[in-house]
Amino acid sequence: MKMPRVLHVSYAWFPDACGGTEVYVQALATALAGLGWLSEVAVASTEVQELTTDSAALLVHRVPAPAQFSHRVLYGEGEPTSAAFFSRLLAEMKPDVVHFHAFGPSVSVLWLEAARAMRIACVYTYHTPTLACGRGTLMRWGKVPCDGRMTPLRCAACTLHGLGVAKSAALALAALSPFTGLFWSKVPFRIWPLIWLRIRAARQWLAGMQRVVSLSAWSKSVMERNGVPATRLRLLRHGLAGGGKINTSPDDEAGKRADEPMQGVVRVGFFGRVDRAKGLRVLAEVMRLRPKLAIKLHCHLIGESSAEPALQELVKGMRQDQRVQIHPPVSPDCVVGVMAGYDAVLVPSEWLETGPLVVLEAFAAGVPVIGSDLGGIAEWVLHGQNGLLCPAGDGEAWAEALEMFATEATLRARLRAGVQPPPSMVEVAAQMVKIYQEAIDDAA
Repeated sequence: MKMPRVLHVSYAWFPDACGGTEVYVQALATALAGLGWLSEVAVASTEVQELTTDSAALLVHRVPAPAQFSHRVLYGEGEPTSAAFFSRLLAEMKPDVVHFHAFGPSVSVLWLEAARAMRIACVYTYHTPTLACGRGTLMRWGKVPCDGRMTPLRCAACTLHGLGVAKSAALALAALSPFTGLFWSKVPFRIWPLIWLRIRAARQWLAGMQRVVSLSAWSKSVMERNGVPATRLRLLRHGLAGGGKINTSPDDEAGKRADEPMQGVVRVGFFGRVDRAKGLRVLAEVMRLRPKLAIKLHCHLIGESSAEPALQELVKGMRQDQRVQIHPPVSPDCVVGVMAGYDAVLVPSEWLETGPLVVLEAFAAGVPVIGSDLGGIAEWVLHGQNGLLCPAGDGEAWAEALEMFATEATLRARLRAGVQPPPSMVEVAAQMVKIYQEAIDDAA
């Protein structure tokens, strides 16, 4: 009997720099294999087209795509060269389902149209805010959560503000850009038409999917506000590979124990990209505000060397604090084991996360989370039960929370006792198979 096949389309793939989306997809593909589904992966790549096998024995198709795009392609029109390669891949592979985990200049509505033309079922999982937000965070003016409803004028102004334009000027430029865009080609003077193009593409994208999967309650609401009907929308939260087993390698263990804590000093860990949205600057501010705070902060950083100069300087400054240790990133299969060596995992994100996966990994390690009261973090972390929630971006509030955590042993014990194991990816995969079958039935 022929095994059903699913082609997962992701932003990037290993060994390139990857994030929670790729870790999720790899774990899902592995779990699907145990349920009789054959998975392969496709990513847009500026490299020569090639077929490789990753560490999880998944076949990975790198679809050639240009390194640079026109404004119209960047804002949703789609890039035809990569779409043509993708169409040929679909004709060769003949998957039963294409599961899109990405949307962007290369992975565009043209890829979706190629799959729909072959009557292949299409599923989309909304992993990050980027589909519904031009600035990529769903934080209105960079400060407060947005409801996610895509409207050209307000999205255009907020996008310009995210590019460094003052709020008043951004509002004026957005309102005038349908007219100024007739005379100037630069983005600020054309932002409304470009955002309109992007919103139209996003709506076409959502409308073309047999099923849309949300990983959190807030992202499900965003999909509803943008017209995805309840009949096609499913809420299916994250799961963790291997049921959250603790695993360490000798190298990771050595890195974790490189500086054993002094008596009475609490150890906390940060795991994430060196990116403004991940909130590392909040932790730097905490250490500055509380020079006598008795904690050891271990930061396992992804992409430090490629981060923007201001963030590289931030990390450089953190290294001067003897309470801070900077480590390289931990491999996904060892991260739970490394986390188990800490008293808490810190998740100070300043954008709306659909998970994030790091929260589940901390819970699998039996460790409480101190996180931003925002998005998916606030859905997983129950304040005072399995962690603490702090206002996003508020250094003083974070400092107070960490001071309380460091000085109250009974609080630490209570929070640790309140941690429950997260769902396994096997559970998630079983639900995903049901979603795939619904999508196949609708596409028939």
